[in-house]
Amino acid sequence: MTSIEVAAAGGSGKRRWVSDVEKTLNEADKTVEVAQWERHCIYRVPACIKDIKSKAYQPQVVSLGPFHHGDPNLLPMEEHKRRALRHLLRRAGRPLDDFVAAVEEIAEQLESAYMDLGGEWRAGIDGRGRERFLEMMIVDGCFLLEVMRRTAAGNSKQVDDYAGNDPIFSRHGILYMVPYIKRDMLMLENQLPLLVLQRLDAVETGKSP
Repeated sequence: MTSIEVAAAGGSGKRRWVSDVEKTLNEADKTVEVAQWERHCIYRVPACIKDIKSKAYQPQVVSLGPFHHGDPNLLPMEEHKRRALRHLLRRAGRPLDDFVAAVEEIAEQLESAYMDLGGEWRAGIDGRGRERFLEMMIVDGCFLLEVMRRTAAGNSKQVDDYAGNDPIFSRHGILYMVPYIKRDMLMLENQLPLLVLQRLDAVETGKSP
């Protein structure tokens, strides 16, 4: 054992990994573990299940949340997400900063909702991971709200600020494109926490979350 390893273990002469395990013994408490697992509500599909029929768990047109974000096959929908965000902001008459502040308040809860969330989405020393996560939650969340509102029965007249030939939000888009989006909304790994939708809606409408 090197002097560096001993120093890292507090000079006790113990192996570093032994010291690390002993420091986390309190995490073996049942109540701690219950609280840890309760935070998760969006999971990755185990590889052994995916291998049977991978396309059954792969979104086809849109990514929602971090697990499939950046997939080359889903990138064309990113511009439509941002268009939806712009429409929602313009209609709401609220600055984007209000939405960011509201979602930032619950960022840790949203991160914890995803089991095995990658470090690239978490708050780090430079904060870039957290910023990327907040941006994704807001863009994806507003897009999802727009899709649900535009396609809700009897609600099309309330969200009528899209062009008549819009590829997603026009009558044609609702008939021929939105069904594929709705399919992707059902994918187990392609989910957003309900909490983020509630926060975004609260800011838009001026109601308490």
